[in-house]
Amino acid sequence: MTKYGLLKIKRVKSKEKGITLIALVVTIIVLLILAGVTIATLMGDNGIITKAREAKQKTEDAQKEEEAILSDIEDYMNGITVSEEGFNEDVGVNEPKLKSGMIPVYYDESAKVWKKADETNTGKQWYDYDAKKWANIITVSDEDKELREVEVGTEIPMDKITTFFVWIPRYAYSITEGYKQGSTVPESTEITDVTGEIDVTFLKGNTNTGVDGIQYEIDYDETKLNAGDTTPKIVHPGFTLGNSQLTGIWVAKFEASGLNGEQAVGNASASSATPVEPASDGSTYVRILPNKVSWRHITIGESEYQSMRMSANTEKYGWTGAVNSHLIKNSEWGAVAYLCYSDYGNVPKTNGAGTLDSTKSWYYDMYTGAGAKSDEGRYENFTEDTYGYNTSAGKLASTTGNEYGIYDMAGGAWERVAGYLDNGNNYLNTNGQSTTKVNGETIKYIENGQLNSSYNALWEKYEVSEEERSNQIEVEGVGKIAQTTLWSWNNRGIEYNRARQRITATIYNNLAKHKGIGVNEVGTDFSYYAPYGTTGSSWSWYKTVKDTSTNTSTEYARAWNSDYTLIGHAFYPFVIRGGGCGNGAGAGVLSTNITGGYADGNDGFRPVLAF
Repeated sequence: MTKYGLLKIKRVKSKEKGITLIALVVTIIVLLILAGVTIATLMGDNGIITKAREAKQKTEDAQKEEEAILSDIEDYMNGITVSEEGFNEDVGVNEPKLKSGMIPVYYDESAKVWKKADETNTGKQWYDYDAKKWANIITVSDEDKELREVEVGTEIPMDKITTFFVWIPRYAYSITEGYKQGSTVPESTEITDVTGEIDVTFLKGNTNTGVDGIQYEIDYDETKLNAGDTTPKIVHPGFTLGNSQLTGIWVAKFEASGLNGEQAVGNASASSATPVEPASDGSTYVRILPNKVSWRHITIGESEYQSMRMSANTEKYGWTGAVNSHLIKNSEWGAVAYLCYSDYGNVPKTNGAGTLDSTKSWYYDMYTGAGAKSDEGRYENFTEDTYGYNTSAGKLASTTGNEYGIYDMAGGAWERVAGYLDNGNNYLNTNGQSTTKVNGETIKYIENGQLNSSYNALWEKYEVSEEERSNQIEVEGVGKIAQTTLWSWNNRGIEYNRARQRITATIYNNLAKHKGIGVNEVGTDFSYYAPYGTTGSSWSWYKTVKDTSTNTSTEYARAWNSDYTLIGHAFYPFVIRGGGCGNGAGAGVLSTNITGGYADGNDGFRPVLAF
């Protein structure tokens, strides 16, 4: 206290004792009240310090989650050795790898329920790939953790399950019929289908040694192939994760779904133009279940984030130990697709579930696991009893022709896969990152047109021409222009069409270097995207260079069974697979479309587990 304060106190004491004592008491009371308010503001349940601690904890948790995911990936890269361990001689395939908390299940056909299986596979109760019975696991949340310990043969109620995954064992393949013989479209509108065949040999452990004792290669030289329908047998690339070789992968049985409260995320209804967003508090999580509205209207970066986020979410899935969850890669999609065409699988029909609102441009209520109409058209009245995954119609849409396969790989929604064109386009940056923020920042898988090295193992990039990478596209009689200018609606002349066809042809030819993804090996051509007509027209697909100012025809290049082979806008750099419910016969496990750069595209996704 200053000396002036002391003097004042002395004077007050001598002349105004009564008033001074009252004032002092009041002052003390006021100070105590203020102190109490301050302490409550700082330390209470909603206090500043409490909130700061909560924010700090959430930040630390988010950082730990991201660090754990990246640490897991690094472990996989460095810790997996090559051996025949895990190969089951009795069934001739690699045993499905399990983490604690994963529940092996089999389907009781008579009761139409899933039951816990014996993981020793006694009597081939759990899996038998010769009989097209692929291994399935389910997960449950910690709220139902007692279900992880039930006896073999106990029903696992569907309303307790959070995810289904299906095991794809490591294998080598060769195309024995239909090599480079996709469907053709003659001058007539009749489509001539070619149904190819793939010979699969399962491999031992994570080696390249087949059950037949033969050591297989990882690639073949396209230029040294003899003429004909066959190719040398090679190890499918879908079982490579970075520098590591895997004994198999767990693939989500259905397209992903999720809820914000009681509403399906990513779903636009007939009455709402805005798809439901994930809950802002982070409570929305990936579910892999049948008869659910699929999670769409999600960027590819957010698809990766939500898939990777599963690794650390043990509360909802129950697994323990390092589990690498990620968005399915293009090669992993190919591993499932090729197995469908072997003796161990079934080519699925189109999931046609999806109601189209005639006043808007999107589908809604695309149900997971839905079956196909006989004509593979779209239907609008889905019920579990008529088109559900375990009905006669539903099983047609499975990769095994029964309940043990993978669904929604033909139709439903187009699906995003972790594959992209290395063309430096800005869509790589804007869509190659999460929309969810962690510690106030988005997770950038791709930045400045380059893949973040931490995620090299989880993404596959495809080469483009040098003129496209430099964004200097040569147009005859015009000069060098940017990609966005090339694909402008107004540039419809044949000289622009020649340029579009040229740069997309380079993409298609470069894709021949990548085996097992279904492009080039199962078709001979591609379609590219261009506008047509002068007024009132729209973009269309072409296989040859035509004058778009007058042409109005559409030509779809197709792989086996008429599956689409579409390159699309070259400046939309991401890959989508499978086709949509409205594509009918054009949808399929081999359908490929490189035009998935839209931030608000009506596309779904599915995760993969690897360890």
